[in-house]
Amino acid sequence: MRPGLILLALTLALTVACGGGDDDDSQSPSPTGRSPSASVSASRTGSATRIPVTSEAASPTPQSSQQPRFVTPTPRPTPTPSPDINARLYVSLGDSLAYGRGASSRGEKAFVPLVFQGLGSGWALSNWGVPGYTSQDLLDRELPNAIAQIIERRDDAIPGNEAAAITIEIGGNDLLEIYEDLVIPGTCPSVPESLPKPECTDRLRAALLEFTPNLQEAVDRLQAAAPGTPIFLATLYNPFSGGSVNLDGIGALALEGQADTPFPTGLNDAVRAVAQEKGAYIVEWYGPFLGKVNEYISQDLIHPNDIGHQVMADAVLSVMAQAGVD
Repeated sequence: MRPGLILLALTLALTVACGGGDDDDSQSPSPTGRSPSASVSASRTGSATRIPVTSEAASPTPQSSQQPRFVTPTPRPTPTPSPDINARLYVSLGDSLAYGRGASSRGEKAFVPLVFQGLGSGWALSNWGVPGYTSQDLLDRELPNAIAQIIERRDDAIPGNEAAAITIEIGGNDLLEIYEDLVIPGTCPSVPESLPKPECTDRLRAALLEFTPNLQEAVDRLQAAAPGTPIFLATLYNPFSGGSVNLDGIGALALEGQADTPFPTGLNDAVRAVAQEKGAYIVEWYGPFLGKVNEYISQDLIHPNDIGHQVMADAVLSVMAQAGVD
């Protein structure tokens, strides 16, 4: 790979959920078909639960020879879902992963509709995910409408139609400016070259420090609007795991941290800490994607393909089952 292309790709690992891609944006979130629910036996404990996820090995998906192409996201207006008013509500919050980028059909093969199908009958779906959104956008632009809908259903005197499960995946776009400002110009091209440079480490540190209180506030506001409703927070995967050593390394540093560096913890550790602090549930996406770049990642080299979306959905449904969501 030529040096210029390495620079172009390096911190796409930091922007796992960016808004690039050419998926069909004309669809609006709406309830999809349902399939029988997974077996549910455990009751909610009120603390974060880590569920290891295993899946059968998938046949490798040939990767495109085209290099990762970054497209500056232009967030669309927040969707206004119109789900079944009489059914229990599954609320999905996030960015392009929740929106369904990378799936062959975001209405059927992306992780959110797959979770919705797995919940079985008696559920409605509101998917508020918007490509390109950061954790600040989640607070300012996505959460107000979602919470208004949650409160409306909570107070409408229709029994059993309240929000009954909430998923949040967010954070990749919080690191976007690092890519634009420091990686493309070559100031911070790799982990070994970046760690000695304050201009590199300061920016990553600032992004991580801003992310944590944003996620904390999002969970606080949701818990105030929907007391007792289980909230599921997902860690982010490293799309380059098992591929380029340099890309894998910078993704791992940003998401999981690295011992004996200024970043012993990463963005995923912040997600886990917030889940533990707030009594939310943690859904682990990082582990299942380790070494799976050729199996779970779409040809844009960032977003999950159909197999990856299924793995993500299976992880969510597994933790939902443990939480007593049925």
